[in-house]
Amino acid sequence: MLLGIKYEAARIGEVSDETLAGIEEQMKEEVGEGWESDDEVLRGRNAVRRKHGLPGLGEPGDRPSPVVGPRRPLWRRLLGR
Repeated sequence: MLLGIKYEAARIGEVSDETLAGIEEQMKEEVGEGWESDDEVLRGRNAVRRKHGLPGLGEPGDRPSPVVGPRRPLWRRLLGR
């Protein structure tokens, strides 16, 4: 999962092609040739994508997280202000 997070964060962060290729090689070594469709890798990549409001990859029903407004302080919620 951590490699998926690392890879997707690098893609979103627009790192150099060289750096991204290095991460891909690490993924191939540790996960195997099918790393792009590995469940753990996808889970990590999707966590990063959701954090950035992007649609998920390869998981049915995966969509961006809803935008949540600022939460009022507890005392305002209790007093209705």
